Amino acid sequence: MTQKNILTSSGGQQVLNEEKVDNISLILSYSIKDFLSWWYISMPIWHLKMLGRISTLLDDNLTISLLIKKFLVPWHRDYSFIGYVFGILIKLIYLPIAIITYLLICSLYLLIIPTWLALPPITLLFIFSSILSL
Repeated sequence: MTQKNILTSSGGQQVLNEEKVDNISLILSYSIKDFLSWWYISMPIWHLKMLGRISTLLDDNLTISLLIKKFLVPWHRDYSFIGYVFGILIKLIYLPIAIITYLLICSLYLLIIPTWLALPPITLLFIFSSILSL
């Protein structure tokens, strides 16, 4: 049993209808529209998903959520008074450093999105300003 593609004649090359060939302005407008859709819609969504991945990775590596959940657990399961004091003291020192690191890295990555969105207009501005200054 052979399958035929309805867009082609006899299953071979696609038949081109020369009456309906796209002109260069139509191809250019589709290319610009496709680029703008990718640049301003698809990539910011991708960057937000990447921010979620970075957030999860940082939380896993810095063990912030685990230390907050187990804040009152003694250090190395030493249930003496020293174990409790030392465990809470270490967590009180480590958690602010880890939280500041987490917030700093996430906010720095969050700055990528407006920078990404501003690149094409800034590029066009520099191009036109250099052309006009000639």
